[in-house]
Amino acid sequence: MVCVFALVVATSGAGYVLGSGSIVDIAGLCYTCTGTMMVAASANTLNQVFEIKNDAKMRRTMRRPLPSGRISPVHAAMWATSVGAAGTTLLACKANYLAAGLAASNLILYAFVYTPLKQIHHVNTWVGAVVGAIPPLLGWAAAASEVSLNSMILPAALYFWQLPHFMALAYLCRDDYIAGGYRMLSFADPSGKRTAWVSLRNCLYMLPLGLLAYNWGLTSGWFSFEASLLTTGLTIGASSFVLDPTHKSARRMFHGSLLYLPALMAGLILHRLPNQ
Repeated sequence: MVCVFALVVATSGAGYVLGSGSIVDIAGLCYTCTGTMMVAASANTLNQVFEIKNDAKMRRTMRRPLPSGRISPVHAAMWATSVGAAGTTLLACKANYLAAGLAASNLILYAFVYTPLKQIHHVNTWVGAVVGAIPPLLGWAAAASEVSLNSMILPAALYFWQLPHFMALAYLCRDDYIAGGYRMLSFADPSGKRTAWVSLRNCLYMLPLGLLAYNWGLTSGWFSFEASLLTTGLTIGASSFVLDPTHKSARRMFHGSLLYLPALMAGLILHRLPNQ
């Protein structure tokens, strides 16, 4: 959970910086990151409240506070409601209503659409990718008070990045997800071939993003070059998974995805052009 919160805060903060002009409002950045983190905490807590029985069946989640009985569901639900409302209010007061609306909408999408869908159909992974793509858009909206075409670069990268990342994870933890009752693509793909092809396809979708960031005036040309190199590296990892769909190749691609995202965001911020 700590890694999830860190990712949400980092991507919303990156979105805020990208949406800023020549000078970044540090106070506004802090308010935005704090509000986003609070709403994310609310959404994740509600997710765990709804999935207590499922989490109790999985090795990687059975020791969480709710399935282990350290916290009651009522306590967790009250905390989630309070922190979610507080985070949305903070964004509305210190950023703008657009950012607050995006945060509230994402909470609803995560807790009340994505969470139940995980037990119904493997399309949940694609819905979850939308959830993960919204924080950088929220950050941009908080800084610029609008959503524009070039604001979609980082959300698009987040969306496409999540597919190979979570496909690899679902393949590695296939038995655990089956035990928990979750419908993942790997559930009906014991060979891993379909899972690997989905991973590769979404890596290929990311290849033009660096060039688009430059053409749309978001970054300098250097980012286009760096992003192409990074995405090519991730694509090679996905290709290896396609050619040899094993735990070893899936783990290699998963680890590569962990390195890819922070490097890409660092490049975006380093080579960004002020938002006009």
